[in-house]
Amino acid sequence: MFILEKIISLTLLSPLPFILIFIYIGLKNILNRRIKSGFLLIFIGVGTYLGTSDFFVDRFLFKLESEYSTISTVKLQEGDVYILLGGGIVPNSAGGNVPSEGANARIIKTAQFYNKYPKKIYISGGSPLQNKESESSVYKRELVALGIPSENIVIEEKSRNTRENALYIRKMMEGSKEKKAVLITSAFHIPRSVKTFDDGEGGLIFYPAPCDFMAKKEAENFFDYIPEYTNFKKLGILLKEYIGMLYYRIRY
Repeated sequence: MFILEKIISLTLLSPLPFILIFIYIGLKNILNRRIKSGFLLIFIGVGTYLGTSDFFVDRFLFKLESEYSTISTVKLQEGDVYILLGGGIVPNSAGGNVPSEGANARIIKTAQFYNKYPKKIYISGGSPLQNKESESSVYKRELVALGIPSENIVIEEKSRNTRENALYIRKMMEGSKEKKAVLITSAFHIPRSVKTFDDGEGGLIFYPAPCDFMAKKEAENFFDYIPEYTNFKKLGILLKEYIGMLYYRIRY
């Protein structure tokens, strides 16, 4: 009964009906000799199916997330500071300005690391969308609420993207005795962050510490082949990260 309810709910709350309609109309157009429009509709249907199905999207997202393994205890101890990268906020919510879902995972991971090995925390994140409160100030408030002393948290509020995160944080580190940092961000964001931060200059070393894992290594059951609207978010993340890395490679 549970499986039947699951199938019905996933089918009704998924793009599957629309995908089937696109493919059906596409095939009908081909039979009626409207070849171009028919193939276009089928392409849209199949593309939407792949882009919203766990088995397909997770394959590429897992590859991105697994590029760097979880940080070792040795490197966690070696780091002079923690760097928490901004991952967005939800402004003017019913609870005020709060961290986004992904940012919450980064904040919790930072607090866990701090409780094991206390050291200074740098938070990097400005106001990309011109919000009145910066990402870093919102995150600091959350960390203080988790019991971390305010004086051990330094915020950087100018950056608007990953490259500016690296630019401003590197300047802060180069002006101090801190040369090794534990870089905390979502697993999908780690590859682009490492490439941006670790430019080999200034003698600075960054140890990646991924969190907020989203993808499975492989399909586990039938439901992974049923398309879901929520996978549009994963697809957007994939495109953003790969396009971002390509852009940095071309421009810098």
